[in-house]
Amino acid sequence: MSIKVDQIIRSDRKTLEVQISIEGHIIVRAPMNESIESIESYLDEKKFFLLRTQQIARAKYMNDLHKKYEEGEKFLYLGKERPLKIVDNKSIPLKYEDGIFYLSKAFIKIANKVFIDWYKDHARDYLLKLTTRFSNLYNINFKKIIITNAYSQWGSCSENGTLNFTWRSILIPHEVISYLVVHELAHIVHHNHSDDFWTQVEIMMPEYIKYENWLKKNDHICSMFKNEIGTINSKSNENQSEKSFTNDQLEFKL
Repeated sequence: MSIKVDQIIRSDRKTLEVQISIEGHIIVRAPMNESIESIESYLDEKKFFLLRTQQIARAKYMNDLHKKYEEGEKFLYLGKERPLKIVDNKSIPLKYEDGIFYLSKAFIKIANKVFIDWYKDHARDYLLKLTTRFSNLYNINFKKIIITNAYSQWGSCSENGTLNFTWRSILIPHEVISYLVVHELAHIVHHNHSDDFWTQVEIMMPEYIKYENWLKKNDHICSMFKNEIGTINSKSNENQSEKSFTNDQLEFKL
């Protein structure tokens, strides 16, 4: 049995950490002076857990990435899977009504674009209303909202008070979207993840931890429709917390 390490990122951190990416890649974060032998030994201790987790991640990723747009196929919207029906209506590409998506047969060949554009339009309206409500409630002013195509970052806050949210936010439950909004609004007050920041988040949403955990558990949703075509094609603005010194590829026999 073998396990492939796709990337080793070395920094001035003090401990080893292994991550499984959304696509199922194994990433090792290691101290600068950590030996390859030490990393191999660490992975050997966790090989069965890593391989099992990697298999689950890859299955989720492939299932979510490739949609067939067939009758009865399920599509996420506000945290629930909604069935798809193919209809003859040629005037409306995609309609959502009573928990069902209706896709026009005439638009099946560009169904990716149709769905993504629909999601983007609804994400923009939904997030603007939520953000305005929390902004007024806690007297935290924001400049504007931008809907992005990010697939590994749910949201961000710029120094001028602009809030950025991936359109994929519309796929997750209302309560979790609300947490995303609260999280980014709190960044207008505290531009970091300090204790003061988390105190601000807790004031606005006392049960925020369960939503933060939900996002970590379901982070594969943020990669759905990855590399598909829609009207917006902006690059994700991702922050890397650790400076990368090496980018090694290894394969260990375990």
